[in-house]
Amino acid sequence: MKKKLVRQIASLMVCSPLVLTGFACKKQTATTSDTAQTYPHLPEATNVFAALTQTNYDQAVSELIKVKGSIATEEQQNEYASLSRAVKDTLLDASATDPKAAEALQAYRLLTTGR
Repeated sequence: MKKKLVRQIASLMVCSPLVLTGFACKKQTATTSDTAQTYPHLPEATNVFAALTQTNYDQAVSELIKVKGSIATEEQQNEYASLSRAVKDTLLDASATDPKAAEALQAYRLLTTGR
């Protein structure tokens, strides 16, 4: 499970800047089945990754808020923490070249820190 998460995050980190600059990755971010396997207790995580794949960063943060609101168990909390880190890392990478990602990163920080 950890290997898949690391692979997923690495894919996001590599593909996001390449997609933004016009280059294509052989394999885009995680597929729906990969996301479902990585976050089995958070079915809404697929919506977060779908938005990130489409570089719709505001939507990704919005979907992350929805996921946070649906957490009811410790397993979901652990998976949410991992998902949240993946979103933050993707936003950090993309914010260097994409102002929309920088805005979404500010919204993410407001969500996580309240500032």
